[in-house]
Amino acid sequence: MVYVNYMKPNFFIVGGSKSGTTNISYYLNEHPQVFVSELNEPYYFCRFDVPEDFERPSMIKDEVKYLKLFENAKNHKAVGEATSAYLHCPHAASEIKKSFPDSKIIISLRNPIEKAHSSYFSYKFMHPDNRSFIDMINWQEQERHEKEFFIYNFIEAGFFSKHIKRYQDEFRSDNIKIIIFENYIKNESEHIKSILKFLGIDESINSTEQPKGSYRVPKNKITASLLGSSRFRKMATKLIPTVQRQKLGDKFFLKQTKKPPMLSSERKRLKEIYEAEVRNLEELLGYKLPWDDFRGTS
Repeated sequence: MVYVNYMKPNFFIVGGSKSGTTNISYYLNEHPQVFVSELNEPYYFCRFDVPEDFERPSMIKDEVKYLKLFENAKNHKAVGEATSAYLHCPHAASEIKKSFPDSKIIISLRNPIEKAHSSYFSYKFMHPDNRSFIDMINWQEQERHEKEFFIYNFIEAGFFSKHIKRYQDEFRSDNIKIIIFENYIKNESEHIKSILKFLGIDESINSTEQPKGSYRVPKNKITASLLGSSRFRKMATKLIPTVQRQKLGDKFFLKQTKKPPMLSSERKRLKEIYEAEVRNLEELLGYKLPWDDFRGTS
């Protein structure tokens, strides 16, 4: 670990993707005792699992640059960041443990069927890929069986039990908090208070409603061209903090619309893929999950 005179992170929101992790980080950052990196998803602990030429506008691979994310933390009791891919990256848990051994880990889980559907559109938004949802499901399921790790494999990301076990192998049980997304969105304030308690800080918080993930598309061809430019996205990520960048995007570049519905055949395929996994997850957690697709299958 390179020595720099900054406060070090002591908590990580590690995922899962499309499960409210960014929303949680926004709420926590409103608390005066909490500091969350302005850069959302620095992907620092993903660097062990991606090719050397892997690029993402927000990704930081240099240790000094990573620690600089926390330079504005001043006597905050809880200092952290949120990167949803840490949950399914095979080496992230052990590398976080090596660097910050006493960290607290926050995990949010969502019905893997709904999560996969949202992740598909998120992937297409960032990458030119004309494959249909079912084609992408089948391709990623094949890649999973061939044990070819691909960081954007949203099928693999939904096998929560093995990902959670990696964190359980590295961190004490009282340093891991698991949230169920479907319960979180029904009562955000109570869940945020429970997270603050988990972090060992004052549970009182005066918060404003934070933005939630939604299905958005470019407003026109010009904004689509800009958003499709990796150079433009990289520059925006470097210059504008995540919250402000999202607000600017919503105001000038994107429009919210209704997400295309999932076909019954697609839902059936995903249920086949995840049915045994959800049973394993319920056994691991010790309680039933509120996911209608899997009720009566355990």
